[in-house]
Amino acid sequence: TRDIYILENGEMAVVTKDEVNLMKFDGTPIEKEIYKVTWNIDEAQKGGYDHFMLKEIFEQPKALRDTLSPRLDESGKIKLDDIKLTKENIENINKVYIVACGTAYHAGLVGKALIEKYVNIPVLADIASEFRYNNPFIDEKTLMIVVSQSGETADTLAALRLAKEKGATTLAICNVIGSSISREADNVLYTHCGPEIGVASTKAFTGQLTALYLLVMDFAIKKGTVSEDKLAYLIKQMWDIPIKVTEC
Repeated sequence: TRDIYILENGEMAVVTKDEVNLMKFDGTPIEKEIYKVTWNIDEAQKGGYDHFMLKEIFEQPKALRDTLSPRLDESGKIKLDDIKLTKENIENINKVYIVACGTAYHAGLVGKALIEKYVNIPVLADIASEFRYNNPFIDEKTLMIVVSQSGETADTLAALRLAKEKGATTLAICNVIGSSISREADNVLYTHCGPEIGVASTKAFTGQLTALYLLVMDFAIKKGTVSEDKLAYLIKQMWDIPIKVTEC
């Protein structure tokens, strides 16, 4: 099926052969819209490759283009529809946390360097499983960026919830539409990499890097820390990356 109901904590479904009834644990009926899955079955098959990791290595150019192209208009301007942060919001941020696990954490380390270089805001990158035990300094001027391929990484989700409790603005970079992290974050920037089935991350990692570059360029142009000429040059370099990956 492509049609699903997404249940939040404290909700359940009673499923029979004729109908689905949604309710809270106390029996109170609830209404939900059906979410339609957009991935097709071909994306979840090996497509002639010996294994999924090899397939996903060769899917990287397409994944990069799919993440880039919806975010750049005909004039080359960055357009991040799901990011609601304005120039004033960005100028009010005095620190950024980037929190993730595993490979996504390494993407976050690159994001840290980019934000500090182009946006001039201090950034702390932390591993999600350690984050909430370190007594992080979070307030309403903090931006919390979480990175997760699945959007269901338990430690990353817990860190996101902690940041929200403390009043931070939250932003998720995620591959799975409708996942827990993407639903709970204030802002979300999706990578459009398709299903990742191979255990070692390939296209998901490069997709996360692409999303971070787009986010940083958006922040920099809004804050005025990068000129339009410099931005145009950087965007041109980004468009060249899928071609260079193909050549490799």
